[in-house]
Amino acid sequence: MSERSEASYIVHDVIPLFARYGYPAAGDREHVKVNDVPVYRASGGRSGSTMDIVYYHSGEPLLLVEAKREKRSHEKAREEAENYLRNFPVKDKRYAPSGRQPRYIATTVGREIRFYHHRFDVSPDGLLKQISEPTNILTFDELLEQYGLIKGYKPKALEPESFRKDFLPELVSVYNVSEDRKITPDVIKNVSWHILNYLENQKTYVNRYPYTELDKELFRQEHAKDLHRRFDLISSLGPKIAEQFRSFILRAFQGTDLNQYLTEQCVIAFMIDFVGEIKNNWKVIDFECGSGGFLAATAAKDIPLKNISGIDIDELPFIVSKTYLALYFKKAGKSEIESIPIKQSNGLFFWGNDWDLVVGNPAGNAKYERDNIDKVLSNLEEDLNQDGRADKFSEYNFSIQQAVRSCRIGGKICLVLPEGFFSNSQDEILRKYVAKHCKILAVVSLPRGVFKKGTSTRTVNSGSQTTTQKMSILYAEKIQAVVDGEGIEIDNSKLEYPVFLANVSPPESTAGEIYEWLEPRLNMVLEEWKKWRSERHLSELEGNLLKDAYESQMNTQGKRKTSKKDDKQMQLLSEEPLPSKRPKTVKSKITISKALDGLFKKSKR
Repeated sequence: MSERSEASYIVHDVIPLFARYGYPAAGDREHVKVNDVPVYRASGGRSGSTMDIVYYHSGEPLLLVEAKREKRSHEKAREEAENYLRNFPVKDKRYAPSGRQPRYIATTVGREIRFYHHRFDVSPDGLLKQISEPTNILTFDELLEQYGLIKGYKPKALEPESFRKDFLPELVSVYNVSEDRKITPDVIKNVSWHILNYLENQKTYVNRYPYTELDKELFRQEHAKDLHRRFDLISSLGPKIAEQFRSFILRAFQGTDLNQYLTEQCVIAFMIDFVGEIKNNWKVIDFECGSGGFLAATAAKDIPLKNISGIDIDELPFIVSKTYLALYFKKAGKSEIESIPIKQSNGLFFWGNDWDLVVGNPAGNAKYERDNIDKVLSNLEEDLNQDGRADKFSEYNFSIQQAVRSCRIGGKICLVLPEGFFSNSQDEILRKYVAKHCKILAVVSLPRGVFKKGTSTRTVNSGSQTTTQKMSILYAEKIQAVVDGEGIEIDNSKLEYPVFLANVSPPESTAGEIYEWLEPRLNMVLEEWKKWRSERHLSELEGNLLKDAYESQMNTQGKRKTSKKDDKQMQLLSEEPLPSKRPKTVKSKITISKALDGLFKKSKR
């Protein structure tokens, strides 16, 4: 007896299995397409193959089913279904009116059914990928609800997880038009503009860039509109959604081709907590604001948005930071969006000198020096030591000057700087400049690998780099006004005060997310800083802080016993004040990075 045909097997064996869960019957050709939906090749042409089953409702594809007979493999069936989805005829309105593929697939082997949620995600190398996650078997009504197709459906409010896993990756897929699926700067910029335009006006965003750029691919426009029909972005705004947006941008920037980097959120939180009490009448500026992370963190301390200012010279960080703050502070409507205090301009121009807190991670972008150099130099100096020659430009020369000049006397400066700033001979002039006008309160050396260099980051002796960069946090208080042409000579006796110095070492393995192992180590530094600030000496680290740091390391390396080497993962150095003498170095179980050891010492040439 010959084996039944594939079509007979699907109609008489597979479809009845789904009918038990409320799915349409085989004769309902409007809602069940058997061997009818074509499979397209990546090049665009039809392959000649068709999909086993695709369930529809209101013309929209909901569920793709790949059916296998007994003793076959679910894994093989899923691989085939995933390939079919990647090549689903989204450009053909007969099969995909809203320009999107089904978001669910099912596989059958014999009489066993498995369901998968098919979604987009960003890989570590910055590529948009599609993944399938096992999920519970959905009834037909439950499936309709997932698509917002049930009667009386209202768009769903977005939880942080659904924003991260469903909304944001799908919107990225709309604007990711390249065949290699890379997350380019243009993709990030377009996604950010789309969100900001939608927040400003939910009706007119379809008449504005970048949505209008999709006119030649109308199925993408339909996909975007369908996304907003299913999810209520406006009612979902808040810090948690904003952090998911920034986290996505951070992961995308860490791809190999974007050549940008953002400051890890745990580093931002650490720096703001390190500053301590931030009064709600303070004025805060970040003149190279990047994604806006520092501004959001300070505004979260009850500082009104009117008291903060973010500036960036490039369009990409400008639009990312504005979108981030709009999400964070629940801004919607034209006037609300316009009130977000982000400017696209040169951060080295004069923006006032009465800021209570100057904070950030200066990017060292060469555009800041090249563009409008005359206007830059009307605010800053090119001969700090007054020897008649322009200073040899170092990576952060103008950024350091701008930070010191912008801050009011008694105000605070908290910056991420390359560790070489504290010891390189070519930066001696800058160190003296800072020491002349500021009291150094603390320096915290961060592990290598926390920041990645990109080609937009300028270096002293070479061009672009793609290696990781070792950075440190400088925290200082401005004590003297800057006077043009006064030079940088300083009485060394004025340097006789204690400075808190800390060196954070990474675990033996830095697998996993950076914050998983870095955050508990930063918490240890923060507790010691609080102790130092109140009592001017260090305490024994509390057991729970050590435990958190060890556990974070175990999470990245798997379960193992801690060793003596682990006990040295966090090391601190303090300098105790002595009357009328240079502070005495007190070494206990502690070390300091050599790069920081010459903070106040004259560099050898």
